[in-house]
Order: sequence, then C-alpha cells, then structure tokens
Amino acid sequence: MTDFVSAHAVRLHSILSAVLISLPIIWPDIDWTALAASAAALLGTGVAAARHEDTKTATALATPPKDPNWG
Repeated sequence: MTDFVSAHAVRLHSILSAVLISLPIIWPDIDWTALAASAAALLGTGVAAARHEDTKTATALATPPKDPNWG
C-alpha cells in the first residue's frame, strides 16, 4: 500500500481535491469550518506530494543512464 501511495501521490491528491470541491454541491448545509480545515490540510499534503515528486525527479536525474547496447 505504501508503494502505491508513493507512486500515485499526486493522483490521489487530485482525487481528494475533486471530492472536497464537490462536497458543498452534494451537501449544501455542510459545516464550513470543517470544510476549511480539510482544505488547509489538503494544501499541506499537496506540498508534500510535490516535494516527493521533486525528490524522485532529482534521483532519476542523478542516476547514470544504462547503456542501450547492454540490454
């Protein structure tokens, strides 16, 4: 499960964002304080997901490419 979350962190974040945006449409009398707190927490997870993706990119750039002739 951890590998799945690590591989798809940004996709999961976007799904959660879409659900959070849809909540006031589905339930018009939802508690706005809970919605605001959830939005703030989601912003924090977005930053964490972006940093994780940056780390994966930096690691991939630092790894020397394989020789295509070696298979």
